[in-house]
Amino acid sequence: MKLISRVSCADEAFGCDYALIDLTQALARLALKRIGTLCDMKRVDHDLYETHYWDYQTVYFSPWAAEGEGCGNVLAEAIEQSPTVAGDWMEAPAGLAIPELLVARIESPRMIARYDGIFFVAILKHTDFTVSTGEIPARALEAAST
Repeated sequence: MKLISRVSCADEAFGCDYALIDLTQALARLALKRIGTLCDMKRVDHDLYETHYWDYQTVYFSPWAAEGEGCGNVLAEAIEQSPTVAGDWMEAPAGLAIPELLVARIESPRMIARYDGIFFVAILKHTDFTVSTGEIPARALEAAST
């Protein structure tokens, strides 16, 4: 199932408004395994709060990155009207394909595991702006893993 989250950033992150991830059974199982590893490590170090993993599965994009194309508002409306699946994540519209010119260039993409879910962060290329997705709760990962 493809999911979309609005991204947040402490600064104005032009060219990066949403994140798209394909939450496959394999990805859900991997995320649950990482949450389990975090819980195991917490027994050794009580100050542990989260673990970071390099992760290149998230596509960060903005419908308005190519304003001359005229598709920005239509795509944004379709996304915002999508049903909520888990937390801040919405189900991607059927057949959604993100054109390359709308994809944000990023560095340091990571999956962050916490005790009750995962989320994704990245740094916009050539900036120091970190963008962050909403959290996918562990219960949603468990449902997707079966």
